[in-house]
Amino acid sequence: MTGRTGRQRASSLSRYTTIFKALSDETRLRIYLLLGGGELCVCHIQAALGTTQTKVSRHLGVLRNAGLVTARREGLWIYYRRSEPGPPGVRSFTRDLARLLEKDPSLSGQPGGDGQCECEEETVSHEKNRH
Repeated sequence: MTGRTGRQRASSLSRYTTIFKALSDETRLRIYLLLGGGELCVCHIQAALGTTQTKVSRHLGVLRNAGLVTARREGLWIYYRRSEPGPPGVRSFTRDLARLLEKDPSLSGQPGGDGQCECEEETVSHEKNRH
């Protein structure tokens, strides 16, 4: 590989490698599948996986660095959703991979827990204080 074409090829390959590494961990893959249902707060992901906030945040950081998820802050809480990373070929690849995984009924999963998370409690509290 030489010149511009070689660098472009290496860069494209690097993007795929980063995505494969991010999704090669079972917890990160489960998080990615959970986010297929829409935006979730860390506490929802934590409840669904039955793990700590620290572990969830660390895994979400890897997925963010790979360009697979984005985050937005609302007050104290951060909400995550899937994103479509990189150039068209990479976006197409991640869409196709998500479709393939979501068709497998043994991999489906919805947020678990008691149905009420800290972020919802705070939202309800703020709504009551406004009235």
